[in-house]
Amino acid sequence: MAVAAETTRGTVAQKTAKSASPVSFLDSIQGELTEVETLLGEEIRSDVRAAYAISGHTLSAGGKRLRPALVTLSARAVMGVFPPRTIYASAASAELIHMASLIHDDVVDGAAERRGRPTANAAFGNQISVLVGDYLLAKSISLASREGNLDVIRVFSQVTVGLSEGEVLQITAKGDVDTSEETYLTIIQKKTAGFIAGCCEVGAMLAGATPTVLNALTTYGANCGLAFQIADDLLDYIGDPHKTGKPQCGDLREGKMTLPLILALHDVTEAERRDLLHILQEPEALTDAEIAAVQDTIARHDGYARTAEVARLYVRQAQEVLRVLPPSPYRDSLHDLADYALTRER
Repeated sequence: MAVAAETTRGTVAQKTAKSASPVSFLDSIQGELTEVETLLGEEIRSDVRAAYAISGHTLSAGGKRLRPALVTLSARAVMGVFPPRTIYASAASAELIHMASLIHDDVVDGAAERRGRPTANAAFGNQISVLVGDYLLAKSISLASREGNLDVIRVFSQVTVGLSEGEVLQITAKGDVDTSEETYLTIIQKKTAGFIAGCCEVGAMLAGATPTVLNALTTYGANCGLAFQIADDLLDYIGDPHKTGKPQCGDLREGKMTLPLILALHDVTEAERRDLLHILQEPEALTDAEIAAVQDTIARHDGYARTAEVARLYVRQAQEVLRVLPPSPYRDSLHDLADYALTRER
């Protein structure tokens, strides 16, 4: 009977896993990611049709499931023994938190499109989207608690606190041209890097990693997360909207101070600074010509190249700590995943 159930579950997984975007460095864990995708499909089910519809809308938008992948790769890279179902549940729990954060962020930002599709708030409205985001957070806690591992709940609770704090910090810094690089790094540490680090920590912890290996994988995740967010903020300026699935300079139009602009502002002349201050007074009303002027100023002061170099530094730091792990396809995947932060186009 158990075999039949697993076979049925695998069939469902084949269908639901199509929403993920596989990349070569995840080949070593495709079986695990299929199981996670199936579990996600099961967990978002609700008798409340609107909750199920909005959750399904968000899940089917796809993505590469990097957070579940990092939980799984970290566990596998330890080369220990662990119950697979606990890894699947923790990986799915991480993705549910991510889904909730995307919904909440899109409501806060007033975003109409993500990955080339209408956001949940654009399709269903702000009020109900916020509530479904809360629903997904609760489902994440419920799923993690079913496995009875309090350490997983502790880590993901800290992650959720960081996501909220980072969003608040970002809102308070909105439109502030004096935002420092340190403030920016604090924001992305809380919003992105802390989450990626938490995923790696959970995977390593569940696989029984030694303190040295646990610390290395957590450090890897933090640096990898910083690289990904910095690269994402760079793509917002120079990426192809048809590939990123988001309008170009969306962050700028929302008044978000990200690294390309922050670095350029360090070196602008007084006249350029006055022009930028005038342009950025009402970011939501920016014209295409004003956007182009900001982009040109950043390019003249090497804001894009310097941002890319900062991202490369964090990638190198992430890859360096992987040396404490035993050689394996999973360690290689983690190494390549960090490189992907610099080469992706979306």
